[in-house]
Amino acid sequence: MTSSGEKGIYAHDIAVLSPSRLLVSDPWNYTLRLVDSVNGGVLSKVSLPDAPWGVCLLGDGEAAVALRNEKKIQFVRIKSDKLSLDRSIDVKHLPLSISAFDSSHLVVTYQDPGMLEMMTIDGRVIDAVDNQKAGKLFHYPNHIAISNRGDIYVSDWFTRTITQMDRTLHITRTFTSPMLTSPRGIVSVSTDQLLVADMKSHSIVVLNPTNGTVTHLLGQTDGIQQPGAVAWCPASKKLYVGSWNLQTAVSVFSL
Repeated sequence: MTSSGEKGIYAHDIAVLSPSRLLVSDPWNYTLRLVDSVNGGVLSKVSLPDAPWGVCLLGDGEAAVALRNEKKIQFVRIKSDKLSLDRSIDVKHLPLSISAFDSSHLVVTYQDPGMLEMMTIDGRVIDAVDNQKAGKLFHYPNHIAISNRGDIYVSDWFTRTITQMDRTLHITRTFTSPMLTSPRGIVSVSTDQLLVADMKSHSIVVLNPTNGTVTHLLGQTDGIQQPGAVAWCPASKKLYVGSWNLQTAVSVFSL
């Protein structure tokens, strides 16, 4: 996945476009990559004006990328396996992660201050949760997962928590566990399965939001090293893991 003159790749976030196509945000090289998940080849990449952090898919061949230092959401077109820059919108804070709640709304988290906003795709803020509302719950809310029924989950590696909210951004539960030492990437697989990349413990764990239990799924013996991002393809039953320090930027597991 690397090209001549590039640093090593850090897959900070991964979005599944199809069983054979992934979008990978690479903040080390200021690029977004369209990757063939079967052979690992890069089909297209686009240079961005700032390091990309979170990435999510929208409808009609479009993705949205959080550009942290620029305080922007950059939209990217995807057509015939080619990526190209589209419009962008300004935000007031430092965006860390982004997810599409539905076809017309985005959920975005921020650092300094730690908070979450729901906005329209043209940048109009609908509602927000900050530490005044959340009781200093957010410090570094770095990944978002949205379940099929509209529950919003946010991981925060600094507070070692995963926060659950409903579609009105009402906080319904906060999950903690000795197995959540540095939760980063999260993805909702079903109503009772949330997969979490825990960087410090070099593991992927399963959080059951129904009863709050956390169980081990994958670890160092499976090749997991400092995982930071996870993505799930329900069609192929494959889990994609982005790691901080591996030569292979994205590892693939069949579950």
